Amino acid sequence: MRRTPLHVVTRFELARTLRKPLFWVSALLLPGIMAAMVIVVAWAGNSQPDKTKPITFEYSDQSGLISETAASHLGGTPARADAVERVKSGQLTAFFDFPADPIRQPVTIVAADRGIMSNPEYSKRAIDLFAASVDESLGSTEVVQLVRTIPLTEVQTYSDGEPAAGLGAMIPPGLLAVLLLLIVSLLGNQMLNSTVEEKENRVSEMLLVSMPARVLINGKVLALALVGLIQLGIVAVASIILYAIASSWADLDALGIGDLTVDPIRIAVGLLLLTGGALTMTALLVLIGAAMPTAKDAAPYYTGVVILTMAPLYLISTILINPSSPVVQMLTYFPFTSPMTSLLLNATGALHPMIGAVIGIGLLLLGILILKLAIAVFQRGVIQYDQPLRLTDLKSTRA
Repeated sequence: MRRTPLHVVTRFELARTLRKPLFWVSALLLPGIMAAMVIVVAWAGNSQPDKTKPITFEYSDQSGLISETAASHLGGTPARADAVERVKSGQLTAFFDFPADPIRQPVTIVAADRGIMSNPEYSKRAIDLFAASVDESLGSTEVVQLVRTIPLTEVQTYSDGEPAAGLGAMIPPGLLAVLLLLIVSLLGNQMLNSTVEEKENRVSEMLLVSMPARVLINGKVLALALVGLIQLGIVAVASIILYAIASSWADLDALGIGDLTVDPIRIAVGLLLLTGGALTMTALLVLIGAAMPTAKDAAPYYTGVVILTMAPLYLISTILINPSSPVVQMLTYFPFTSPMTSLLLNATGALHPMIGAVIGIGLLLLGILILKLAIAVFQRGVIQYDQPLRLTDLKSTRA
């Protein structure tokens, strides 16, 4: 089977990237961080060092509310005169001094240091003793339950006459915004350097003799798109595995993510926005790499592209609370902040599917135009090593 130049460039770029250890480090970094967070949360949930040790304490009561029976059940006894001194010398664990007016005055606690994570247990024990004593004074168990019970609530929300899916429907399309950020941050620098290093290594002159600049650039874009799919696949598989592991011991329903809802329309619009946004930002990085003489000169522009991609995240509260505000509208229709803003609005359901589709198609067309410009710039800038390419240098160049 005869290999086309596009196939050769794509295969070469893909193989070269996959052979780099840095690629695998960056690809496994996020799953590693996610796994570490799951392990830490699991360890923290099972680790209760000093809280399992019983607390014995003495107490004094100036209010007359504290019950000796309740105190005895919690490990407390009435205090002797030297209680504070015995705590300081290590003979007593804790001493609680309940004031005459517990509503307005604090309970004084003198206790042995058990560490920053376990010291709050003293306050909890004093609160439990006070609550148990008050409950005992009420007399009736039913009255105590009515006083202590917090009514359960069940909220049912509707959108366009249908039950709203809530947070569970936001997560799947919201992950597409995360994927866009990963594409720009993990692949953007590779795309930029891949274009610039051809000029620095003086290889492009030989390559352009045997193939058009269009084939070379398209091959690089296609190769890095495949690299991106590999990285995103690693992240997706790791996320599914960690979700399955976490769901076995974590209360996901309490977080509102126990039941994920997949809205096909919202997902389809999100994929269109992700594709258009990724193409636009990638083409912009190719254009920068084609115009800059060295990677050092191009680095500040890469930082600018990342900042543009992340800018809507700094206003995420405004996007969630007031999506119709002028600032959000400006971010939605400005080409280089539109991808992230539109994906966030789509995740929350604030973006109409038709408007989202129009924005996605517009981003695709813009990305193609920028890529065509990048090809023209690369064809001319490949032989210019001393300074960035200027617009006037393109007048005699054909893409």
